Amino acid sequence: MRAQVFLVLSLIFAWSRSNAIAGESPLKRVDRLEASVNSGVILSSDIQRFRDTFSLRMELDPLFASSSLAQSGGKPTESEMIGALVQDRLILEAFPVTDTEVEQEINSIQSSSRISRDRLKAALAEKGARFEDYFELIRLSTAKRNLIDREIRSKVSISEDDVKNQFYNRIARQGNIPLTYKVQIISISRSSFNSAKAVTDAAERAQTAIKAGDSFDEVAKRYSDDATAASGGDLGSLTEDQMSPAIKKEIKTLKVGQVSATIGDPNQRVIILRLADISSGDDARFQKVRDEIRNQLTAAEYQKQIQFWIERQERQAFIHRARTA
Repeated sequence: MRAQVFLVLSLIFAWSRSNAIAGESPLKRVDRLEASVNSGVILSSDIQRFRDTFSLRMELDPLFASSSLAQSGGKPTESEMIGALVQDRLILEAFPVTDTEVEQEINSIQSSSRISRDRLKAALAEKGARFEDYFELIRLSTAKRNLIDREIRSKVSISEDDVKNQFYNRIARQGNIPLTYKVQIISISRSSFNSAKAVTDAAERAQTAIKAGDSFDEVAKRYSDDATAASGGDLGSLTEDQMSPAIKKEIKTLKVGQVSATIGDPNQRVIILRLADISSGDDARFQKVRDEIRNQLTAAEYQKQIQFWIERQERQAFIHRARTA
């Protein structure tokens, strides 16, 4: 049925064009079919409306402002706009919003803003926007909020470690700020075993236990022969100058909370490291920008999870784009 809708519409446009070529009185083309999404269509007029309402979308759409398309500065390509419209159609199909619900949302906005319908329309006109476009964007924004609430929000979680990693591993390092690392270690020495293979086997068992969910502290107490084993392998806080070259190289590749691969020579000693925390002499700056970083990471994660959702919907939908000349 979906393919038939697109075929019928395509034949109508083709018939109109063939009549013009044959010298017959042509049908006047009032629009052009650009794509279809299941039983719905996207027309040239939809693309023009998208372009005309770009700035309004930035204000109303809870997902659009943080999207890559929004970074185009109001000059997206036609292909990008069609792609965005396809995604909008998929969201509206999955989370339909009735006219009554849109009216209720607009009434709520008017009430909280203490603005009448006439004043709202006048304010939109001052921006070169139509109330009809505003109405449809409210419908879309409501559908997207429903998508976020029902499908996305539970999948997005930004931890304090994520925020620290973003600050210390990117921002602080770019400013050449000295960092201090809180490190844990599991050390397995050849002198404690009969063979190098036994050392390797012990390290593999330790890694397996960590991956299975055992805490690094407990695994260190079971397997490490370092003096720090009783304290869960805690080496304390170290600057880069206080680390051996091998440990420093490995630690600088880790994020807070991550555990390294097994490194070293089983004929002598192998170690497993965990970066427990990281700090710097610029902790005051971190506290100042913490919420901003969290918001940025959250927005990026929402976009990623939404893209995953869109890709799943696209695989299940009938989507066809008209061939461009």
